[in-house]
Amino acid sequence: MSSIILVGIIVLFRAGVWLVSSPVPVGELSIVDGIQGAVDAPEDVIDDASNLGLQLFGSNNAECEKFVNDLLQVYSEAEGTNFLLIFNSGGLGRNEIGPEWGSIVEGIEEELERLGYSTLLVIYARTSEGLWDSVVEVREAIRFYPSKARPLASEIDFLTEHIEDIAVILMGESGGGIFSNEVMELLEANPRVYSIQTGIPFAYHGVVSDRSLVIDDNGITPDTLSSGELWVIFRANLGRLPTYRPEEGHLFFYIRAPGHIYTWDHPGVNSEVSSFLRDHFASE
Repeated sequence: MSSIILVGIIVLFRAGVWLVSSPVPVGELSIVDGIQGAVDAPEDVIDDASNLGLQLFGSNNAECEKFVNDLLQVYSEAEGTNFLLIFNSGGLGRNEIGPEWGSIVEGIEEELERLGYSTLLVIYARTSEGLWDSVVEVREAIRFYPSKARPLASEIDFLTEHIEDIAVILMGESGGGIFSNEVMELLEANPRVYSIQTGIPFAYHGVVSDRSLVIDDNGITPDTLSSGELWVIFRANLGRLPTYRPEEGHLFFYIRAPGHIYTWDHPGVNSEVSSFLRDHFASE
């Protein structure tokens, strides 16, 4: 019996070491509703993108090639555009914009259009499909993304360096807001990067840039996850069952947190976002 326990301890220890030391997958930057086309970029831009890919992927030629192609696709589409909008979802951070934040994205696009600007919307998927990538995402989220934020920060620096006058707005919900704020900290010296975040969980206490808008109240119901009202969250989930989401095709286990939903129609969202955009970007 003691030998079985010892083997179990060794296995758990090795699994823990593997989890802590395993490399972090680089996220994927993709254009929303974009069509994969020929890359139109100068040679020096292609060379710089290739060098960045080598820094991130080393000898993994397939991943490096995909990364470089995706980055240059965004570069090609963003050239001549005023604003690049980068969305970071909550949860596991996959390639999706839910209907709630989808309405906010539309509101941001419309407000910038009223101010006379053009936009390009992209998503940063920090986690791909697969159990192991999901486990690594949870590990990174617990530690507030010490490694995952760096590749996106590098891509944004690349784009603002090579596209004259373009500005970037990072958008993040819940855990995606934490991720966005960590990227903002890395880009503190880049004055063309801004962020709009909603519902950042209470456990996070990162430094918020003066180029960031953080919303933790939708104007109707205070966000219990942002304020840390755990007892209210606990009571809201008593007796709840997993809910079937037909559009996702699986049982979606989730914790209900009152107030942790933000849409453009919420008064604490549209007024705050519109004011933020006008304050920073309205012409004199």
